Amino acid sequence: MDITNVKALYFTGAGTTKQVTERFVQACGLPADLFDVTPFGAEVPTCTAHDLAVFAVPSYGGRIPAPMAERISRISGDNTPAVLLVTYGNRAIDDTLIELADAVSERGCIPVAGCAVVAHHSLMVNVAEGRPDADDLAVLDACAAGVVERLGAAATVRDAELGTIPGNRPYRAFGGVPFHPETAADVCVSCGACAAQCPVRAIDPAAPSTTDIERCISCMRCIAACPVGARSISGGDALTAARTAFAEKCAQRQESYTVM
Repeated sequence: MDITNVKALYFTGAGTTKQVTERFVQACGLPADLFDVTPFGAEVPTCTAHDLAVFAVPSYGGRIPAPMAERISRISGDNTPAVLLVTYGNRAIDDTLIELADAVSERGCIPVAGCAVVAHHSLMVNVAEGRPDADDLAVLDACAAGVVERLGAAATVRDAELGTIPGNRPYRAFGGVPFHPETAADVCVSCGACAAQCPVRAIDPAAPSTTDIERCISCMRCIAACPVGARSISGGDALTAARTAFAEKCAQRQESYTVM
């Protein structure tokens, strides 16, 4: 196959999925266009048969983030080979990979590889600190090299298509988390950066110090976007207890891995 360009779409809250995407694209060694599709209304590209499409998401409770499903629904592919990147906070990805594969397949993209990469948890911040580390990045680099080699040897995209994809249908239920960002009103400068970056319009640009928790998916994007540090995750003792329990549950190191 003649692959001439990479088009990489990523959904990222705290930024680790972006870092993983950039590393993978760099390791491919091909010209590339990267698309941050996290903000609401983000543009998505059209993918051709000569593109390698990369879809990168964090695993949210073993599922893809709901806003990413909407972004993918606007993608147009043409038997475009696709790589599926999933970051996870040292627990498991559950049905994230198979759900992502199903979503991109419906839009004309053919999964040829997947990679699950352990990354620092964005909510349970005491879990997987310092990851992805050198071992994780080595797995990511090897995946990129393997994909390029595999597509170069394939006559058609179907010759490189993934067979078995980990996960289950129906996908596991995920009802979100009970912790959401809050704003220190005395620090907020009402610049609107958080509202502009929110993937689900949970922040009113006219009143950015408030958050609609019915819409909020706790992705942490607004916290990362705030230039003055006015936003933080709320939860008090309950959040502290949840972090402690999750860290104990996920104490054993999990490894990044490739599906090819």
